[in-house]
Amino acid sequence: MVELEPAIAAIYAGYCAELEHAFTQVGPWWARLVARYPRKQLRLRWPGGLASHPRILAIYRDYHRRFSAATQLAPGGAAPRFDDDAAWGSDPEARPCSLIPLAPERLLIDRLQVEAPVRYREMVRLILSPVGVEPQPRPCLRDIEINEPKLGRVRNFDMARRHGVVRGFERLLGAAEDLRRDPLAPVGLDQASEFHRFAHYAYLRDLEPALVEAERWWTRALDDRSARGMSDEEAVADCYASHPIGPAAHARVLGVIQAYWAVCEEINGALPSASRAAASVGPEQLLLGWLRDGRHASWATILTALPYWPVGLDGDGGWV
Repeated sequence: MVELEPAIAAIYAGYCAELEHAFTQVGPWWARLVARYPRKQLRLRWPGGLASHPRILAIYRDYHRRFSAATQLAPGGAAPRFDDDAAWGSDPEARPCSLIPLAPERLLIDRLQVEAPVRYREMVRLILSPVGVEPQPRPCLRDIEINEPKLGRVRNFDMARRHGVVRGFERLLGAAEDLRRDPLAPVGLDQASEFHRFAHYAYLRDLEPALVEAERWWTRALDDRSARGMSDEEAVADCYASHPIGPAAHARVLGVIQAYWAVCEEINGALPSASRAAASVGPEQLLLGWLRDGRHASWATILTALPYWPVGLDGDGGWV
């Protein structure tokens, strides 16, 4: 394993320490799930294991950002010239004292094999990177528009899938419930507060272009493989070998989910305390459950490929 640059090594030490603390924090929660569910059921409900808890995912996302920033040129900085001996050195045989993997994913998971092998065995189960690209500006309760949904034709997405949709619903809706201290009864769209309904409509407006971009990305990946001589079946198989989650793994799709999960929790927190327990809506309902309306089935089909919710909890308990 290559030696890290001092600045990267300092960030990495912080990552390992914060990761270790977080695993200790969420350990009792995971122990309760292990006691509650048979092993097979728990594996189906939480295929990413303890590492897919939102607190762990928030740390992954935070340090992905830090490593990405640290390995880029400073803003406005210029790459060294090939004729600049001061930048490149005069001895072409000199061996660099340290190297770093440029991909943050290599640092966040692969390097744990050496730095923290126990945590590596947990983190390697994250087959979906939780790094998303959120809508801009980031939606919040204050800026939710009071707009009724469009009743025209809903775009249909027809892409090959390799997952069970029913099982996907059960996994994601059930896993979200596991994250709560107190049970929360499912609330239908027509029974939800006005704030939740308008947030859902805004979510649909942001989700559609994200799914369009994901569809185009997936189609380009298939076309590229077909151009290299693969059959349709081989192209699909090779795409899923590289991207097991399919189009749902696109960063813009993940970003929309992350943003509106936080919006839903913001609305719940703003409800009057006397009615909060009855009027709160689980984010999983707003994001996925309410897509079972007979119009957005293809959207839900894509999202149910997610092995876990790609959302995060910061150190203060806020959703990010």
